[in-house]
Amino acid sequence: MKLVLGHTSALDFIRAERWRRSELRPARITTLADCASSLTDVERIPIPAFDQSQDKLEVIVPSSSKAFRSKDHVCRVLLTPPIPGMFCRIADNAYITSPEMTFVQMANRLDFLDLVKLGMELCGTYAPCPYSDRFDERPPVTSKSKLLSFCSRAAGVRGAATARKALRWVVDGSNSPAETALVLLLCLPVRMGGYGFAFPDMNPKTPLGVRASRMHGYSSMRCDLHWVEAATVIEYDSDQEHLTSQSASRDAGRRNVLGYKDITVITVRKPMIASPGAFDNVAIQLAHQLKRRLRPRDLEFTQARADLRVALFPWLKTGLRG
Repeated sequence: MKLVLGHTSALDFIRAERWRRSELRPARITTLADCASSLTDVERIPIPAFDQSQDKLEVIVPSSSKAFRSKDHVCRVLLTPPIPGMFCRIADNAYITSPEMTFVQMANRLDFLDLVKLGMELCGTYAPCPYSDRFDERPPVTSKSKLLSFCSRAAGVRGAATARKALRWVVDGSNSPAETALVLLLCLPVRMGGYGFAFPDMNPKTPLGVRASRMHGYSSMRCDLHWVEAATVIEYDSDQEHLTSQSASRDAGRRNVLGYKDITVITVRKPMIASPGAFDNVAIQLAHQLKRRLRPRDLEFTQARADLRVALFPWLKTGLRG
């Protein structure tokens, strides 16, 4: 008998595993007929401890006839036969849905923007810390190409079509929720409230060359959002302490180093996010660098952008310190 966790329980475990920098190991499961479903069977199979965002474990079963529930768990029916890449092993006789399958499952629960943000997280180098607004850095657990490949193989699974649509706006390499929010605000289409720019490379390794390496002390640099062909970088500085003279000096040093590579650096800080006019100026600078025109604003466009900004940056509701 085996225990399989899915949906939010799997997502919580994936976040916890990434937080502990452990590697999730794919497991081939050919049948779900022997899945634990009763409280007695569920309690009999030990699983590694992890922080749960819900009161009850979500347990995968193959049919409604086995969909038992208790004060500690609830069963979720998976009618689709198991396919490769659907599960990961976490202990003896204990499994979770893989990051790719979990993304498909969460497509049935999250609104579209939150699903895109989850995709960015899974393909990025961060995960939320339990019970706080902080996040921790760790390696990605999947990639956009892996998610797309799984969605194609899982075409009959509920949520796969929605997940595939969301992946159109997912990009690998985000290093924080703030970077994710910034790139979505800049690059989602105008009809969704974004500015419609092409997606940049996120945190790519940028070689500096001999002269710049001597100035900087090492041979490469990672920049938040990098439009490589346009030689343009956006760096997001969400910490108000970065406005100190020491940090300003450091930022100027980075700009000087990148300047030797003829790379333009645009710095975005929290007050600029909070001011639509100030952020429009950022977009104008970026449009100039990318040699493209911005769509003239109208009432519908302005409202969509205001809604998107608040959805991406919830602290706007409570001010800069929120």
